[in-house]
Amino acid sequence: MKKTKTEKILNIILPIITVFTVIAIWEIAALSMNNSFVLPDVKETAKEFFKLFISAEFYVSLSMTVLRSVISFILSFLIAGIFAVLTARYKYAGRIIRPIIGVTRALPTVAVVLLLLLWTNSFIAPVVVTMLVVLPTAYVNILNSLSSVDKDVLEACRIYNVSKKNIFFKVELPQITPPLLYAMGSGLSLNIKLMVAAEVLSSTARSLGNMINLSNYNLEVAKMMALVVVAVIIGMIAEGVFSILSRKAGKWQ
Repeated sequence: MKKTKTEKILNIILPIITVFTVIAIWEIAALSMNNSFVLPDVKETAKEFFKLFISAEFYVSLSMTVLRSVISFILSFLIAGIFAVLTARYKYAGRIIRPIIGVTRALPTVAVVLLLLLWTNSFIAPVVVTMLVVLPTAYVNILNSLSSVDKDVLEACRIYNVSKKNIFFKVELPQITPPLLYAMGSGLSLNIKLMVAAEVLSSTARSLGNMINLSNYNLEVAKMMALVVVAVIIGMIAEGVFSILSRKAGKWQ
């Protein structure tokens, strides 16, 4: 069903109102506290935010964090995809895989980071722990995407002896792609946020997490908040891009 003009306008205006409301609450809280070491105001944070983009260290840290996030994202979705396909096709495979996913979901993140730092290094540890945390969510999302295929259409294809190749490319893939792309966007956004947190715990050199750590040690709260804003924006961009791709793919069905 096509959206009305009013709905389209509201879809643009309401998020903007939400953003300005959050900024207004932040500014009021900062003015009420009147202590920039606890909560800097919006102007001070914005100044530090734009100063980041004239720093070579920032670009190196940003690129390394994004690189680790992409590596972790690919690994988590690759493993989750294999697990989900096996679960969807083989009943007993699912019984073996689900306990693994359950254990992975229950792992205490901080403890895993500390253990991985003993076994590996500060570059590898955030990648592995982020992959482990994202894996269960990715598995469920991919499994749900595989389950979204219309079973009646598949049964009709089998009755009329449609080739497996045509079933996959003309029936399954068009139905799986939109929810899968949407799940990938959510997964990548979550991945970036978890990566920054893992880098903070690991004190990973050349990373946004380490820059946040240093800002905390130096009591540069405005800079620390500016770095958090950067991480949020990157996550939102990633989710937004995949959301657009998902909608585009939906027209393929």
